[in-house]
Amino acid sequence: ATLFLAHYDGLNQRLIYSNGGHLPPLLLRADDTVTRLDRGGTVVGLLDNMAWEQGAERLSSGDILIAYSDGVTEPENDFGEFGEERLLDVVRLHRHLPLETISAQVLHSLRSWIGDQEQPDDITLVLARQL
Repeated sequence: ATLFLAHYDGLNQRLIYSNGGHLPPLLLRADDTVTRLDRGGTVVGLLDNMAWEQGAERLSSGDILIAYSDGVTEPENDFGEFGEERLLDVVRLHRHLPLETISAQVLHSLRSWIGDQEQPDDITLVLARQL
């Protein structure tokens, strides 16, 4: 199994996390840079006596955490995969809107991308914004 585990320290505006083989969540920074949350290790439960590295990121006002499953980025059409860059583009375009609206826009864009094809995988999308 894959796992992304995070703890948000609101007093210090700090996200402490570890990634166990999951697609790295993204931090879309207020300055438009992107940080991949890829500190951690391998998948969970495969090998005995494993250790996972811990990462930490300080969040600034306007930063948006984007955590997602491969059902968001891997659906294809004749032009290829929906992909991480397209996901980022949709969030960037709507970053000033409420998170539930951004999420709806991502799902709308994804459905438009795959057209009449059946959704091949589950879709999990978690968005959080530092105020």
